This record gives sequence, structure tokens and C-alpha cells, in this order.
Amino acid sequence: MPLHTVLNKAIIETAKVVRGVEPDQFGAPTPCRDWDVRALTNHLLQVVHALQLAGRRLPVPGDLWDRALIDDGWAAHFDDAGSTAIAAWVEGDAWEGGVTLGDMRMPAPAVAAMLVSDLAIHGWDLARATGQTYRCDDDLAEVTYRFLADMGDQGRRMGIYAAPLPPVGDARTFEQALALSGRDPGWAVPVTDGAHPRTAAGRTRSTT
Repeated sequence: MPLHTVLNKAIIETAKVVRGVEPDQFGAPTPCRDWDVRALTNHLLQVVHALQLAGRRLPVPGDLWDRALIDDGWAAHFDDAGSTAIAAWVEGDAWEGGVTLGDMRMPAPAVAAMLVSDLAIHGWDLARATGQTYRCDDDLAEVTYRFLADMGDQGRRMGIYAAPLPPVGDARTFEQALALSGRDPGWAVPVTDGAHPRTAAGRTRSTT
């Protein structure tokens, strides 16, 4: 399947999860140990903006990852940036040449695969943290797994990923990708007396 189609799927599925976040969940923990729901939602906004810029062949500034993009209209903000990204990457020349990320120059398809995988992994994180389901189909799961298998070691050296976890014997492709990123596919929000009811109820295993 063309990577552009997979990119569309990642943006659309992640947008559903972003729209499902409620403000009173912002302080909830996530599978990303250093990020609560608010910080994770902000990161997904950063990622979709990076996709938008890269698809238009504009440099992705290094300080993008330090910007606070979340506001009262965060879901509409994500939808708008996602629509622009999809439209940008549908152009054939978006996949040619390189894209500048911070101080690095990378081939455009590699940038797309990296950011698509980021949407999938962190989209799953956000879904798990807020009692939702991230529906990662086989094609998106395969792209994400391949990126983690190829680039996981480098990501760990850069402090992006934790040490990989051994997947269970019958793990699906996306669960294997999660394990490669150092995540437990069975992660669930710790239940406390003050837990958001929908968050506490969302304790199912991920599906591919």
C-alpha cells in the first residue's frame, strides 16, 4: 500500500482519539512516563504540524518540539493541520528529495515514515490513557513496526525510546512495534478513587 495512504490512515485515526480527549483527563498518566495527557496531546499537535511542514517541503524547526500548541480548540487545530498535511503529501513531488528537520536533512519518505510511526505509537498512548481504542490496521502496523525495527537502536541512543520489551508469543504486528518502543501493550491507567470513569474503564488490550 502506498505510504501516502498509510499516512492518511494514521492522521485520521489519531484525530479521532484527539477529539475524544476531555479536559478533565489532562492530568492523567500515559504510557509515556514523562508526559501526562495534556503533554501527550501537545506532542501529537507538534507531530501533525511537522508532517504539514515536511509535506510542503518546508523546514521543520528544531524548536517545534518545545512549543506549546495546545489550546481550547486543540481537536479542531489537529484536524486542520492533518487535512493540510494529507493534501500536501498527495503531491507526487512531496516524496522526492529531502526534508530538513532541525539540523538534519533526511529523505522525504523516511521523514514521512518516522512521523507516521510517531502518530501511531503516541496515538495509541493517548487512547490507552483516555479509555479509547486506537484502531491500527495492518498496513499502518507494518510501517510502524518496520520503522521501529530499523531505527529503534538509534532512537534508544538518542533517548527517544526505552529498552525494548519481549513481545508475547502471539503478539500482533502493532503490539510487536509497541514492545520495540519499550511499551507494554497491556498498559492500563492505574485505577484510583479520583480516576476519570471513562479512563478507568478503558482497560483492554490494544488491537491491530
